[in-house]
Amino acid sequence: MKYLGLDVGTKRTGVAFADSDDDILFSLETIHHGSDEELLDAVKVIFEDKQVDEAVLGLPRLPSGEEGLQADLVRNFAQLLTDEGIPHSFVDERYTTPPKGDIDTDAAAACQILAIKIG
Repeated sequence: MKYLGLDVGTKRTGVAFADSDDDILFSLETIHHGSDEELLDAVKVIFEDKQVDEAVLGLPRLPSGEEGLQADLVRNFAQLLTDEGIPHSFVDERYTTPPKGDIDTDAAAACQILAIKIG
């Protein structure tokens, strides 16, 4: 199976790709977007180019495990995926954001989201 990991944000979305058949997982370029529709268009292009089977969205939860406002943002985007017929699932993304440094933290978080999914 080919997966696209998404760390959805309001202006930037980290992206990663994994192929569970070949045991490969790597980050892709972070998507900079001004709306959910722009993000959806970019995701659809990647889905087609990489022949992705499923999107995996990080679902932000509060430390208590409850969903907060960021989770609403992700669920709203997931509805757009549903409307387009794009299969997707969620993983708990707590603690997936790495410390700030010389890396793209959005893409690194997307890699962690996929690592959780494919174990």
